[in-house]
Amino acid sequence: MSIPRFNRNYRLEIDIGTRTEIIQPPMRISFDADKSIMGGLNNANIQLYNIAEQKRLALAKDAEQQGKRIPIRLSVGYQDKLELIFKGTIFTGGTERQGPDLITTIASQDGGFDFTNSFTSRTVVGGGNAVDAARKDMSNTAEGKITKRPILTRPKVLVGNSAQLIDEMVGPDETWYIENEQLFIIKDNEAISNFIPVVSAATGLISTPTRQNQRVTFQTLINPTVKIGRRVKLISSTAPYMNGVYRIETINYNGDNYGDAWSQTCTGMLGEGAVVL
Repeated sequence: MSIPRFNRNYRLEIDIGTRTEIIQPPMRISFDADKSIMGGLNNANIQLYNIAEQKRLALAKDAEQQGKRIPIRLSVGYQDKLELIFKGTIFTGGTERQGPDLITTIASQDGGFDFTNSFTSRTVVGGGNAVDAARKDMSNTAEGKITKRPILTRPKVLVGNSAQLIDEMVGPDETWYIENEQLFIIKDNEAISNFIPVVSAATGLISTPTRQNQRVTFQTLINPTVKIGRRVKLISSTAPYMNGVYRIETINYNGDNYGDAWSQTCTGMLGEGAVVL
């Protein structure tokens, strides 16, 4: 399938101090982002070509400067229809010359600042919600969809890294993740939206899906309506036996508004009967 370039669009917003820098076409961008519901941090690597010197210097950051918070938001789509696919903070940033180009590379994490810097030291009284108590100490992480939590019958002492405490409170039939700086906790049989987009050749399905151990993998043109933790309806004319509704577990976005890349690779498990939170 030929991947069209003419109507690709993006908008990268970077908060530097009190101002927001906006980078958009005709500037060139390439990106590779991984998102998963399996815990840990989602991340994105973004390359910007020949941006102004002031912006290059403002984005410089090394791994030892984790107290320096630089929020970013990447929205992509087609023509004037853009949707957020990644929100987080810059972990490292730097610029190097490659031939005639000055390429600024930034490595970003979704929830990384809170994951590294948050700390909880409090007692949750009986009747309280321990997960919510820990999340409130993650000042940049909002509450997303969270499956019903057990109510404490007696006080619980929470001391330690807030994200690690949440990880320890997730049950064996649950998974947690941070997406666009929101905390989600869902059970294996749950999804977070009623909306089920169709993925087919007509909507951008690029190649024949594959399936292993009940997990399907497919590649499609970038489609921001396909999100982790949500469901899609897969329709393949070359592998109709794989057709069905799947809950998306992982997505890798790979894009270049001037190159060939503009797709996402997704994996998911059958999820037609999933309970919607």
